[in-house]
Amino acid sequence: MKTTLLPMLLLALSACAPEAPQADAPVASAPAASTTPVASMPASEPAAPQASDKDAEVDARIDQVLGDHAAYRSVLERLQVAVKADDRPAVAALMRYPFEVRLADRKRRIDNAQDFVAQYEQILTPAIAQVITAQRYGALQVNQNGVMLGSGQVWINGVCNDAACKDVDVKVVALQQGG
Repeated sequence: MKTTLLPMLLLALSACAPEAPQADAPVASAPAASTTPVASMPASEPAAPQASDKDAEVDARIDQVLGDHAAYRSVLERLQVAVKADDRPAVAALMRYPFEVRLADRKRRIDNAQDFVAQYEQILTPAIAQVITAQRYGALQVNQNGVMLGSGQVWINGVCNDAACKDVDVKVVALQQGG
């Protein structure tokens, strides 16, 4: 219970905190630092949310909805590394079998890692590979169906191995074109 409340409390507190002043905001009593005309000075970029803030939000959401976020983060990171390296056996090891995939306008059941590796190029298309490698952790969508990459081309979820769901395998449970 404590692990569920702590991230929620931190999120609530951070939402109520006043916005931090920008480091480059001018101070009224400070003398002018430069005589360079304003038109020639580069425009400052608006402050973007820190990646770690977004990552923490995703961690909290996964913890709340699905369970231990570390397992989901690990699967995503290993999947991205394996896809970038074209390590087909490593990608196959992250899949939940059996699963169905649409190949050449027909559904096909993939029963095991050997089937997956044999049909890797038809299953893990360049478009799906791009979705996987471009995905940023802080931009993941999380719901009761799992963690969604892209527009639903890839789904990661935990599968219970016991009745109490204490032993959970987090795997890729779906690969599909277009999401």
